[in-house]
Amino acid sequence: MTNILAIETSSDACSIALCKRDEDFLFHDVMPQQHTKKLLPLVDEMLVNRDLSYQDLDAIAVGCGPGSFTGVRLACSVAQGLSYSLGISAIKVSSLEVMAEHFNKKYQAKKVVTLVNAHMGQLYLGIFEYEHELSSFSEVGIQIEEFDISDFGSETYFVGNGCDLVKKQLNKIKPKIYNHFPQAIDLLNIAKKRLAKGQIINPEMIVPVYLTGEEHWKKS
Repeated sequence: MTNILAIETSSDACSIALCKRDEDFLFHDVMPQQHTKKLLPLVDEMLVNRDLSYQDLDAIAVGCGPGSFTGVRLACSVAQGLSYSLGISAIKVSSLEVMAEHFNKKYQAKKVVTLVNAHMGQLYLGIFEYEHELSSFSEVGIQIEEFDISDFGSETYFVGNGCDLVKKQLNKIKPKIYNHFPQAIDLLNIAKKRLAKGQIINPEMIVPVYLTGEEHWKKS
């Protein structure tokens, strides 16, 4: 049995999940601009409440963005520090894939498009397709006016706060639209699968994902 901590703070939500052997636990709350102050106390509290210490952890998983500059850097720094100091396995997952995972698992969605407001007139765009598991994906930063609806149909799930920025285009095909923040429980599910396959990384590889220039990241 394995103990895994998952941290996802790329959005306004502070999301932490813990797998203690065969049980999963989640803290998820929207708390804009409070991640730096709240994250470590919340992690401490979650471990103590489950009678675990940091030394009991076998792996750390992190949502590496794209998203809020401060939130992503915070999560990566904490995860990197824990992986180094504890000598435990690390799993890095795109925050866009974390969002898509939720809708594949909950609704058996075969195609999920994630749209996150990157500010400065830009979007973080992720396209994820599933068979029995994730079969293909692409992620890119684009200008809002570059978004093209022609490759998608009403069966596509559109997810994220960037959907509001292209609402006119989305209304043309009337797809399923959800304003959704990435949740650490979905990160945890991905981490379990990757850990089972031996898909782990060294601590120095825990770095934020930049789909656009750093100057376009939301400061929070």
